[in-house]
Amino acid sequence: MAQTVTPASVTPPPSPVSPLLPLEKPAIPGATLSVQDPTKAPEKTAYEVLRVLSPGVFDVTVEKFQVRFRAWGVGFPKRDQPGFREALRFTEQQLLPSKVQLIIKQQFDLKNLKLVDILSVGSQTTFSRQAILSGHGWHLEKETNRYGPFTLAQMKAKRMVLGVWRTPLAYTQADDASAMPMPKPKLPGALFRQQQGVPTAGISYWVSSLGKVHRPGCAFYRKGRGLISNAPQGYDCRICGGRNGKGTR
Repeated sequence: MAQTVTPASVTPPPSPVSPLLPLEKPAIPGATLSVQDPTKAPEKTAYEVLRVLSPGVFDVTVEKFQVRFRAWGVGFPKRDQPGFREALRFTEQQLLPSKVQLIIKQQFDLKNLKLVDILSVGSQTTFSRQAILSGHGWHLEKETNRYGPFTLAQMKAKRMVLGVWRTPLAYTQADDASAMPMPKPKLPGALFRQQQGVPTAGISYWVSSLGKVHRPGCAFYRKGRGLISNAPQGYDCRICGGRNGKGTR
């Protein structure tokens, strides 16, 4: 009896691409994925100084607004005081050629100016510290709460007798917040002798608050604010000759 043989089923070959797996998109030559480095600090904004109005005071454009700033922690000579031109030239040379980064230290001072610490792009020393270190200005200790780097810079400038430290008595206006601190005498009796106008030895010169030296007999001798000194430092009076005497210059 003949048996019927069922032919074996033929399994079709697997498809070259399985429908259960997602297809990868072909890579585009030259395409790169921009990934931001989380460890990299954001770049600080650099500003261009428009103009310098006086030592340490300048204008900058911030978001289409013109804002006036003042250098934090440093005082400068006024227009009628010795060293003003040098301080103005120093400010222009430091701020105008390159862009600067600004760190706000105080919103407004008594003159409605924003106080900022200034760092020129590419520099490691701030403008205020450099001004104090070179003797173009002095440290405003009350404004910075005796900031250490500024204090050390002023000690070095005073030791080398740079800039304003050649005539420190010219910048000690008591009614001005930016005045230079009055130098303290080393001996207790020295302050009393200065206040009473008693000289210790030799000629007693009169050193005015503007730093001019007058001899006894001069029309400006003991006029206005100043002190008596036997070893004065400052500019000699053109009338009496100061330390050199009349007719010797």
